[in-house]
Amino acid sequence: MKDRATEVRQQASAVRRAAQSADDATLRQAASTLDRTADGHEKRAASMTEIPDLSGASVSQVRATRRRRAVRINELVYLPSWRESAFGLPNALLRSALFSVAKLDGDERRAAVFDLPIYAQGDVVLKLTGLRLIDYDRQVLAAVLSAYRDFPLSQDAESGWVRLSFWQFAGLMGLSYGLKVHLAIRESLVRLNAAHLRLRVNRRDVPLPRLVEVAFDDGYEELATDPRKLKGSDLIALRVPEGMAELFGPACWTAVPAVAFTENAGLVRWLTGFFSTHSGPYPLEINDLYDLSGSDCGLREFRRRLKNALAKLEEPGTPDEVRVAASVFNKKADTIEVFLERWNQA
Repeated sequence: MKDRATEVRQQASAVRRAAQSADDATLRQAASTLDRTADGHEKRAASMTEIPDLSGASVSQVRATRRRRAVRINELVYLPSWRESAFGLPNALLRSALFSVAKLDGDERRAAVFDLPIYAQGDVVLKLTGLRLIDYDRQVLAAVLSAYRDFPLSQDAESGWVRLSFWQFAGLMGLSYGLKVHLAIRESLVRLNAAHLRLRVNRRDVPLPRLVEVAFDDGYEELATDPRKLKGSDLIALRVPEGMAELFGPACWTAVPAVAFTENAGLVRWLTGFFSTHSGPYPLEINDLYDLSGSDCGLREFRRRLKNALAKLEEPGTPDEVRVAASVFNKKADTIEVFLERWNQA
C-alpha cells in the first residue's frame, strides 16, 4: 500500500504533465501546491519514525533538540526533556479514549478485552488488548515517563529498567504517600502492565506492544502483599520500550502542566489534558468529545457534564496554565469552541 506522501507526489506529477501539455498556469500552480502537501506528509511521517542520532553532537545541541523531540545518543534512545512542573505525554494518547473517564466498577476493571477499538483524533488507529484503562492510569503513565527524564529507554528485556520506591513514585505524581495512594498506584501499574496496544499513526505502525512493563519486589499478583505490610520503601521496577520514542517526534507530544492532572479528576482532568495539546481554538463536535473522552453516561448527560466541567475551569481560582477563558457552544452545529487563558497571554 502506498503512503500518503507518495500518492500526493504522483498526483502532482500527473497534474504537472497535464499543465505542460496544455500550457496551463493554473495547473502548474496546482502541481506546486500538491508538491508542498506531499512535503508536509513526508515531514510528519519522518517525525514519527526517524529518531535523530546525536552521538557526535555538543551538549548544547543535544539539549536544544531534546526540547522538541526524542533523540538517539550512542545507541541509546532518550525521551524529550520537559520542565519538572509538567508531564510529557504523546498527543496520540492524550487525544484518545484510551484513558477513559467512564466509571468502571471492579468487575469491569478486571475484565480483559481483545483488540478493542479505541476512539482517537486524527490519523490514529488504536486497539487495546488487556485491561481497560481509566483516567487515573494516564497520571500514573505520566509519572512513569517522568522517571525516564534522565534515563534511556529499554532496548531489550535486560536493559532500561528504572527502580524507585512507592514513596518516590507518589512524589513524581505530585501526591503525598499513604496506604490508599500506594494501593491505587499498584493497581494502576498492574493495569498498564497488562495493556497491549496496536497503534498506527499517520499510516505507520508504531512498535509499542506494551506501554510499560512492571515488576514489584513482592511479586506481580495484584494482592500479593497484605495491605497492612505495605510501606513507602517498597520497590517498583519499570521498563518502557524504545518504541515509545516514536510518539515523541516534533509537534507529536505535549508538556502538560502538572496542575492539569493533580488539581482535578474525571472529565475536568481529561479536558485539561486534551486542550493542553492544542495551540489555538477551533470548533469541535460534541459527539467527538463524547467519544474521545470515553464517556458512557449518555450524550444528553455528557452535554451537561461538559458545561459544568468547562465552567469549573473558568473559575477565577483555576491556575492560568489550564484555565478556560471562554467556551462558545453552537447549538445549531452542535459544536463547542474553547479558548484557553494561556493563549491570550501568549
